[in-house]
Amino acid sequence: MAADEAPAFSRESVLAGLPARRASTLLFAIESRTALLVSRARHAMARFETERTAADREQSFLAALAAGRTPLAGLSIQDLDRHARGWADLVPPDPALRAAVLGRIVEKYGLPEPAHDLRAVLGASEPAVVDAYRRQAGHPLVVAATSGLPLRQRLHWWRAGVSRRLESLPPFWLAYALTLTETIGGGVLALPIAFARFGAVGAAVVLVFFGLVNTLTVAALVESITRDGNMRYGTAFFGRLVGDYLGRPGILVAVPALFALDAVGFLVALVGFGTTIGGATGLPTTICAALLFVVVLVVLWRGAFDATVALAVAVGLINLGLIILITVLALGAAGGSAGPPAVQVGLTLDASLLEVMFGVALVAYFGHTSAGHAAKVVLARDPSGRHLMAGNVAAILTAMVVYIAFVLAVTAAVGPSALDGYQGTALTPLAARVGPVVDAFGTIYVTLGVGLSAIYLGLGIFNQMVEVIVAIPFMGARSDMAARLVGFAIRAAPLVAIFIAVEALLSANVISFTEPLNVVGTITLPLLGGLFPMLLLVASRKRGERIPGRVIGALGWRVTALLIGALYLASLIAFGLWIGHEPLERLAALATAGAMIALALVTWRRGAFAPRTVVEYRVEAGPPEYGVLSLLSAGRPLSAQISLGETTGNRTLTAAEIVINAPNRLRTISVALPARAGRELELWIHSIAADGSSLPAASHVELAGVGDVQAIRIGGRTDTPLIVSGAGEAAVLTISLSGVPAQS
Repeated sequence: MAADEAPAFSRESVLAGLPARRASTLLFAIESRTALLVSRARHAMARFETERTAADREQSFLAALAAGRTPLAGLSIQDLDRHARGWADLVPPDPALRAAVLGRIVEKYGLPEPAHDLRAVLGASEPAVVDAYRRQAGHPLVVAATSGLPLRQRLHWWRAGVSRRLESLPPFWLAYALTLTETIGGGVLALPIAFARFGAVGAAVVLVFFGLVNTLTVAALVESITRDGNMRYGTAFFGRLVGDYLGRPGILVAVPALFALDAVGFLVALVGFGTTIGGATGLPTTICAALLFVVVLVVLWRGAFDATVALAVAVGLINLGLIILITVLALGAAGGSAGPPAVQVGLTLDASLLEVMFGVALVAYFGHTSAGHAAKVVLARDPSGRHLMAGNVAAILTAMVVYIAFVLAVTAAVGPSALDGYQGTALTPLAARVGPVVDAFGTIYVTLGVGLSAIYLGLGIFNQMVEVIVAIPFMGARSDMAARLVGFAIRAAPLVAIFIAVEALLSANVISFTEPLNVVGTITLPLLGGLFPMLLLVASRKRGERIPGRVIGALGWRVTALLIGALYLASLIAFGLWIGHEPLERLAALATAGAMIALALVTWRRGAFAPRTVVEYRVEAGPPEYGVLSLLSAGRPLSAQISLGETTGNRTLTAAEIVINAPNRLRTISVALPARAGRELELWIHSIAADGSSLPAASHVELAGVGDVQAIRIGGRTDTPLIVSGAGEAAVLTISLSGVPAQS
């Protein structure tokens, strides 16, 4: 639900109609709430969405709701049961009304035995509800046994049960599974090729080094996400996170870098899919790449693709199992007597080797965006972020072990000479050495891993092109179908251009799976996976809205951020001046290095690392409902004198956080900010709905500083912070929750 919208239904509004209509109205409200929760679940891991496309989707949902339509076609009894806890607050205590709703659900969906949560919420086993149902329906309430359900329904319930178990993993294991399975993707198939001439010791050392550095940068990103309130309520994307902490300069640098990463990633996915499937089936690589591209276009035209937590975990675990199986098969082949000579142990180092392996290693460990998407799911269950941090760190360390084992096993089985410079993925030469079983496992891996990645990346580019559509003035003058065709063509144009280039390069046999990964990894990931996490961490420790339950203290020191940033900056400069061979690649590396320096300086000059005071008042959904007032300054609790004006009287206390047990009695909040508070003041006044979303609350705010008073009426979070007049001066903040000045 959009942040500025009220809940679609409340129990009071539902029950305001005539008694004969209440049950039908309540069922429609339950279906609408369920549709909203299902829609969010289907996009929970949608790394391909942008803030605009997510907002458009929510607006379409609300428009359908306003028109009296259930905003999601094909709603099932499994959906109602899966999200029963999400609509439980709509159900009144009246047994007769519960029985009437049960009757309508039985008529429309049936009531199978596996629908435990739905029956529990509606009280299907309570004597009063059972008796009321018998009186209304004229027969007892019958729960259908699982054995009597059609096979298709039994399969649906089995799938719903598996999804529920996967999505109900403890926070640590959920964060671990999501980050690990999204980090280990198609990039692993390029590692043996990139490290073919590097030697066993060299490959292991470099992979350990990159693994540890990326563990630190992922931890930095996770902490900055945990400190951001928008991420806590699942309403922000990476661009918003960057904008919250680094401002517009950060967005101007991050968006093109993400687009370039997606574009080259899509190109690599087409190449990897075409060469691997072509090698396994004997079909031309151009045909295989074209088949994947057609699938992507079909998904884009349909405009919907599930990205549930359960799907992400299930596909990721399958792929992880396949990589482990392939590694074991490679180890077996390497140990055979007829195998090629063992991989060299010594360390070989030259500029051409560094050019190949640096970017590929960065791509393989780039789980930073995956960590961000996992955070929106995990923080709903783990607000402190303790398990989110531990799960992400453990996932990157596990990926490091998997990469080392895979590289050493494949290289030992195939031999460095067969891998060095190979244009496809490492699976094809490994299948030639081990046998068709690798082709079978590899085809599944490439279809699930690389194929799905191509769809996600294609959707990402397609959605980023929405800004182009918005900027075209004549789009609204066309008919619906004409506008859709023109819009689709414009948004898909970059993908079509990439596909045409891939087909031409595959036909000429002049493109490899590894080289584009190296180029995009070298140019974009020092920025996205190195500098950005460190800048975000330093900024979040001064301006964040939450206090994480677990931090790595020294990681947020400015000297640590400087050292890690300097490491990535030095690598880019080295690539641009000495390592790279192509002039354009070297120029791009140096340009990125310049952008990194400029971004750090500009954000510092614009006050991105200046302390900020955050005053937040939120009302948490019950039962029972309660309010929380918290004060932070420079990322730490700020103790201040607080006066609460309630209908039962006034009270004053000194604290950094207060829990208000009866928020409906609260009328005014007055906070005497001490002189040590940060100069910037951010206000966030909102309530948390039953579905976990943040909703704005209208209020009137007065800020009395040094001889002046600033007054502003706000609805929720202010778009720009209020600035206290005079550094180091005390101020008094008065909030009237009625929306009118307190003195009136």
